[in-house]
Amino acid sequence: MQKYGNLLSRIDDFYLLSTAEKVYGPYRRKSDGREIVIVKDDNGNSRTVSYPKWIMEQHLGRVLCPDDETIDHIDRNHDNNDISNLRLMPRSEHSKDDTRRVKMVEFDCSMCGKKFERSPRLVRDKSKKGRTGIFCSRQCAGRYSRQLQLGLIDRFPVQPYLESEYYRNIKDAESILEDLILKYGG
Repeated sequence: MQKYGNLLSRIDDFYLLSTAEKVYGPYRRKSDGREIVIVKDDNGNSRTVSYPKWIMEQHLGRVLCPDDETIDHIDRNHDNNDISNLRLMPRSEHSKDDTRRVKMVEFDCSMCGKKFERSPRLVRDKSKKGRTGIFCSRQCAGRYSRQLQLGLIDRFPVQPYLESEYYRNIKDAESILEDLILKYGG
């Protein structure tokens, strides 16, 4: 009986190996240095998947939905593909977190003194054109032009040239780990 049990076990193993996906890689892409794997199924179809996504697919036991799901590296190190450093995220949330945003600069209106925020790019463009004053609205700019025409005020200095500062709306690795611990337990 033991002989037949071993034979059945070996048949099951052979069946699993013959129907299993073949995985080639990981390879490093020349364009961006990211790692990918090539997965071929038993029908001969192949797909190229990023290595972290493939690791997560193996961990979850299913293929990720390419339109809705993506993988995020918690510590932002794309070479650290340890499963504890990877998290499954909705694609829309991941894109929102990684989008580069410009920091707005606060100004006081040259005419009315009101505080307002403006993009550094807009101020820089007006500076290149030699525009004077920083105004909170078209109404204040018009009031300035009219008073300048009538000779009631002197010309304001040209707007300053400002470099843009950027930020991303992402949390640091510690706060992400704290959120995951709260969600799934430690």
